Amino acid sequence: MITASICMVGLLGSCVISHTAVVTNNPVGSKKGEIKGHQFKKNFDLSYESAMKKGKISEVGIAEMRVKLFFIPFYKLTVTGE
Repeated sequence: MITASICMVGLLGSCVISHTAVVTNNPVGSKKGEIKGHQFKKNFDLSYESAMKKGKISEVGIAEMRVKLFFIPFYKLTVTGE
């Protein structure tokens, strides 16, 4: 019974990988653009350019990529700048 419970927690648990990178020497800024989705989503564009367009950002200060893995990886790209 305990082994089955541990197996279920392992199968249903998630793994989160997060990476933050300063991509330029520009200030962090107050605008934020986000792209969320998974690889099976039609026309899924996981790029800095699409995140910048969503947040109306012209100069990137920080970009953060986060991946949550259940059975399918879910991506979240956040770009902050002015």
